[in-house]
Amino acid sequence: MPLPEVIWWLFPTTWSQIVLSVVSAYLTIQISIAILIRRSDIPAASSPPSPLQVLIPFRNEAPYLRKLIHSLRTQTIRLIPIFGDDGSEDESVSVIHSAIDGEMPIIRKVPSTAHELFPGKHAVLVFLEGEINSEIFFIADADMSFPPTWAEALRNALICDPGLGGVCAPSLPQAKTIWESFQRIEWASVLYLIAASRSIGWIPTAIGNSMAVKRAAWACVGGWKSLPPTLVEDYEMMRALQKAGWRFEWVFHPEVLGETRAEPSYERWIHQRLRWRQAVREVPPLSAGYWILQSLTPWMMITSGSWAALACIGAIWTAAELLPMWRFREVVKARKVLRYLPLLLAYRFIQGLWLLWLSMSKRPIYWRERWHMKERLSALR
Repeated sequence: MPLPEVIWWLFPTTWSQIVLSVVSAYLTIQISIAILIRRSDIPAASSPPSPLQVLIPFRNEAPYLRKLIHSLRTQTIRLIPIFGDDGSEDESVSVIHSAIDGEMPIIRKVPSTAHELFPGKHAVLVFLEGEINSEIFFIADADMSFPPTWAEALRNALICDPGLGGVCAPSLPQAKTIWESFQRIEWASVLYLIAASRSIGWIPTAIGNSMAVKRAAWACVGGWKSLPPTLVEDYEMMRALQKAGWRFEWVFHPEVLGETRAEPSYERWIHQRLRWRQAVREVPPLSAGYWILQSLTPWMMITSGSWAALACIGAIWTAAELLPMWRFREVVKARKVLRYLPLLLAYRFIQGLWLLWLSMSKRPIYWRERWHMKERLSALR
């Protein structure tokens, strides 16, 4: 059968042909994104002459601290963890003492008054700033774990580029349940867009659970205490560095890919996304158009008409979602990602309504076991 007749048989109506065109355009965009996802170059460098510091804010993180400390103690360069206890009421401090056996850990108790000026993690980092004395220092969340090369790779990326003030690295939630598996591939779908954006010179945001900063750059912007009170201090630090003439970069490489915990409940996941929304304030028209197309495509697909058209268009759509995810997995050598693609495909059907609600929501944010009102944050500013 000639090709025109095959196309007419599969897509007999004008609408089905329009849907085919839209999904094909989406596939083309996704192929372009996959091409843009590239592994970062990590130059070799001599070992640091003295240990480097890691700032670790924590609040009731007992189940996760032991794994974090083990990953820090097995790094290829020596690190000095500095813990900021933000009012923990569980066994976190005891876990730190037992995990750092034979050494006296550096634990600083953050006074409650610190939160009168700055919210959440921002207050802890402001309190810990007086401890910084290494040429390069790291920031890590207490629920993270890192490969042994994490610190050395981020340090080398920084010291080999004089204009680079800070870097951060990707991480994915561990996946043991379906809910956690969804979060793992959802994170990956966001990270591959950041990786593609990085290749064209646009750094849309930063994530502070795996970050390294030059002390000279940090001092240049006046530290966290000079930033406006915020729940996204990582994003504000990135912006401050950029305004001061420093560059900020993401490092996408297997040597720095970390793991974190997934949010345990739907409610906690919502509040995490509400907080992250504050770190995506400037969405270019092209990005907004991309998300609209991504959200509309699955609904257009299921209205394409015949079962033959649906099967063909569905295969194109699945390939479009698969390709950049596959490329991201290959670049950072992430395990257990592609197997959760059906969860991402299901999420795409509600993504549009979810993003619309997220952009319009006025709900207070619950984070680090405290409620944060947007009006309060505005007043602090």
